[in-house]
Amino acid sequence: MDIDANVREFLAGRNANERYASFDYCFNYFQSFRESGAVSLLASSDNVQLSCLHLGFYLASWGMFRGSTELLQKSARYLIRS
Repeated sequence: MDIDANVREFLAGRNANERYASFDYCFNYFQSFRESGAVSLLASSDNVQLSCLHLGFYLASWGMFRGSTELLQKSARYLIRS
């Protein structure tokens, strides 16, 4: 089994604007606090809005808020102006 080839094939079909990337953004954001031992800072006044954005957009992209919207197929990166 060629793990590197399998990872490359998996990542080749990924797009930063699509819904599958929303998990990556959310996971990486929360994981960075966990790895640094600063989980309590997630709810600080400096971070609470961004924490909610990451979690909320992940939930929205998987239909947890409203499944009939265009957000169901997009990640938060989709909203960045080109």
